[in-house]
Parts: sequence; structure tokens; C-alpha cells
Amino acid sequence: MSPATALAGVALFVSLGGVSYGVATGSINSREIQNGTVQSRDVRDGSLQGRDIGNGTLLSRDVKDGVLAGVDVRDNSLLGADLAANTLGDREVDEPQLDINRLGGISATRYVKNVTRVETRTANDAVTPKAAPPATCPKGTRLIGGGARVVAAIPPPVALSVNGPDGSAWTALAYATAPTGDWQLVNVAICG
Repeated sequence: MSPATALAGVALFVSLGGVSYGVATGSINSREIQNGTVQSRDVRDGSLQGRDIGNGTLLSRDVKDGVLAGVDVRDNSLLGADLAANTLGDREVDEPQLDINRLGGISATRYVKNVTRVETRTANDAVTPKAAPPATCPKGTRLIGGGARVVAAIPPPVALSVNGPDGSAWTALAYATAPTGDWQLVNVAICG
């Protein structure tokens, strides 16, 4: 055997032996792996953890629908912009946590003080159409909302034709769509 052939054989033995030794001892690490060569099939299930994944590297298309639960999401990490429109239902909202007396974290009393309810009514009879007297806010307050409702012993076939603001008052008109018994139109303004 020539010296060149012997040298080539020794080199091959050393190179294969080194790789075999590295594989056997588990000493191959990320330095020896070319970027982009490891695929999901090369990784043992359940072996990756959150710290193994760079921040901001996962996209929604990388996560299978329905696999994340509330316990998988850090509290206060999601904002409204992170949720698709109309995706929350009543089961997803913890109603006792809602504070309807605060607007944007600030007490509603900073926006509206001395809320007053003004109510007007029509006669309780079968006359149609009916116009309730305007529910006008007291001087020094402004109209912030309102509404109208029909009151009757049996729900009558009545339609509201007007139900809305008019300056500093709330106005309401209604009419029966079929013969009916006695009914009353109630008009409410919310002032503050």
C-alpha cells in the first residue's frame, strides 16, 4: 500500500471516527448544525419549550386552531387589537370584572355628574297613534341618552315610529299595527 493510500485511509478513519464519537457522546451542538437544516420531524415531541423559541418568531399561522387555552396566555398580554372582531362571547367575558362605572379606567363621575331620569307617559287607552310628551332635561343638564317602551297587560301589536333625541329632549311616537286593547307609551330621557 502506498503512503498516500495509507494516509487517505487514516484521514477517513479519523473523520468518521470523530463524527461517530460526537454522535455517541452527544457533543454535537448548534455550532455543528447548518442553519435551516433541522425540520420539525427532527425534533422529539414535547422537547421544545418557550425559552427555545425566539420572541416574536411565531405567527398565528404557526399555531393550530383550538390548541391554545387561556392558561397558555400570560395575563394582560392580549389587547383588543389581538382579537378578531366579534370573537368573544358571553362565556369569554368575566362580567364581575367589568366596571361599568369607569370609562377607560377613569371614574364615570368625571364625565357625568348628577344623572337624572325624566319620564313622560301617554294615556293608557286604545288610541293610535300616540305621541308621548317630550322628556326634556332640566336646565343645566344635557341629554346623554334615552328610550321609549310600550306598557300593556298583553303585549300589543305596536311599532315605534320615532324614538330618539331632539335637542335637549327625548321624543317618542308609536302606532298600533292591528286592533289592540289599552296601551301606554313611556318616554325616558337620561340627563347629566
